Amino acid sequence: MKNENTRALREGARMVALTAVLMLLNRFVPLFSVIGVFACGVPMAALAARNGFKVIIPAVTAVFFVAVLLGDGIVAAVSTILMSILPGAVAGYMLGRRKPFFYSIFATALVVCLGWVFELVVIEFLIGKGIDEMFAEVIEQTKALMKGVTDTLGETLAKDNGITPEALTETLFGALEFVMRLYFPSIVVISSLFAGYITVRVSGFVIKRAKLAPIAVLPFSHIRATRGMAVISVLAYLLFMFTNAESSFGAVLANVVLIMHSILAVCGLSFIDFKLKGSIKAAPARFLIYGAVMMLGGILVSIISNILIMIGILDSGRDFRGLETGNGTGL
Repeated sequence: MKNENTRALREGARMVALTAVLMLLNRFVPLFSVIGVFACGVPMAALAARNGFKVIIPAVTAVFFVAVLLGDGIVAAVSTILMSILPGAVAGYMLGRRKPFFYSIFATALVVCLGWVFELVVIEFLIGKGIDEMFAEVIEQTKALMKGVTDTLGETLAKDNGITPEALTETLFGALEFVMRLYFPSIVVISSLFAGYITVRVSGFVIKRAKLAPIAVLPFSHIRATRGMAVISVLAYLLFMFTNAESSFGAVLANVVLIMHSILAVCGLSFIDFKLKGSIKAAPARFLIYGAVMMLGGILVSIISNILIMIGILDSGRDFRGLETGNGTGL
């Protein structure tokens, strides 16, 4: 037991040092900063996968003090811990304990979400800018960028319907502000889920390739929604259709529907990827195709998204890929 604890402490010291190096690279190498927020959490992920949380708590504490000593300041250091280091540690712990893939993503995303909330609170406390001020600033900037378009459109409509450019601008941007406020929680949650997924994938890739711990990482093509998720999504959508979005309950339902539909759309895309990988072996090539379709699809993006959601719902109940019969584990 003593030898095991000594080994864990040595590993912890090495991982703290490696994290410090990655934090310096993230600060001074511009290209590295693109992936730095995820890479900085990998050493803690490896440590958690091998040793659990018994070493993680002192290691994360040490990283916090290192970040402060590097000149980040206490607030920035806390932000780094919540947005990068701790998510990596949680991802490594969940992978090392062979928890279901969805649980790993949700647990990691929860920590990232706490980081976003911390950022918003700090911005309001230190700078005095709350969410209302942020929305107002975004709306004003968008108005300035689109002034030429709205003026031209307003003049055209004024001739036909008597609508002034000012009235058109107020109507359009009033609707835009309502949508932004309504779906802001969803944006935070979906961004956190995306960051959680990338953290789990990057951490799992490094741990597995370096053979630091025996873990299993689910391929993207095997991601499959559970039947319960599909049922909740359908019921929430049906209930939302008969609810006023301006009410508190309607706002909650709107966000639940958007989050669930986003997850189901990803599961639908996973189904497409499973079918395509036999013809197109290279994963980057497949994802370039998906990205090109979404960018060039224009008005078809909404239709494509709905198709992916339907595929995700149907696959959750039918297991068209045979993931429950030997080809994978699904979610």
